[in-house]
Amino acid sequence: MIFHEIYNIYFDAVTRILQAVLSGTKFKKSLVFDIANHLHISNEAYWALEAGLGLGTDKTNEYKLIDENGNSRIQSCPEMPLTNIEKRWLKTILCDPRIQLFDINAEGLEDIEPFYLPENIVVYDREGTGDPWEDACYIQHFRTILAAMQNGHKLKLTWLSRESLKCHAICRPDRFEYSELDDRMRLWADTDDAQIKVTLARLIECEITDLPAGLSFPPELSKPLPASGTRKMEQEKRENFIDIGEDLPERLMLEIRDERNALERAFFHFSHFQKQEVVSIGENRYRLVMSIDRDDREEILNRVISFGPLVRVLEPAWLATQIRERLERQLSLIKM
Repeated sequence: MIFHEIYNIYFDAVTRILQAVLSGTKFKKSLVFDIANHLHISNEAYWALEAGLGLGTDKTNEYKLIDENGNSRIQSCPEMPLTNIEKRWLKTILCDPRIQLFDINAEGLEDIEPFYLPENIVVYDREGTGDPWEDACYIQHFRTILAAMQNGHKLKLTWLSRESLKCHAICRPDRFEYSELDDRMRLWADTDDAQIKVTLARLIECEITDLPAGLSFPPELSKPLPASGTRKMEQEKRENFIDIGEDLPERLMLEIRDERNALERAFFHFSHFQKQEVVSIGENRYRLVMSIDRDDREEILNRVISFGPLVRVLEPAWLATQIRERLERQLSLIKM
């Protein structure tokens, strides 16, 4: 276990009860029940908690934290100190250069040894070298965009296209999109009639502005300027892609042909999803079933495609359709 036993659910429940009582809420059985229900405490754990607080059949206040009038015996809730294991875990997370995009203060952890360092991890199947996470200009651009999102401001952006041509936009930032496949951060943003996606590493200028939203692409750019109504079309496409109804299966089922370590690579690429089933269905063939996070579906599409013919999508149908359409578009480009 990473965390110490003092952080178990009993301490969490008692802390919340004391916080409620100290804020003026009357201590009673319904308060304990509501907090236990919020924390999804089992019936056995709830009975132990109830008994310890003097609400059981023997009425013995085992914890001695609440007096006979329902008031707290302490004036303020004690703060739980961090254990050495927790400090080492935090230091490990803070060693990741991406966390510094958020200007996290590591004060007090200077002498703590992390569990491992980023250079101790070898990542396979990653395209390119990733974003320059420690570059001062990149960090400043990220924080400017984040501030604009939080405060509802527009941004004035200048970035280089894949053809190294300058593009300009005044837009409203919508969301960040991180791809583990190529270790890059991208920005989705809206103008009045178009939705754009900009790779942060290609940004040249980024500042907050009050100017009217708009786009400006160089005429020699292969990608044309989005026409009126493109933003609505892109939004509908995204909504259909991410959430196309309540009947959409909340699981991903893949058939994997275990060649070139495909099964091991699949475990790595989908490690942050909850596995439901891994079974052998034949010689060097496996079925992998896992839960799907709605926010990661576009990333899932890219990862599944990266396996080529070694992985076949069994469920959901929308993913198989998206892969088929993308491959057909690529094939049509090759034939041109």
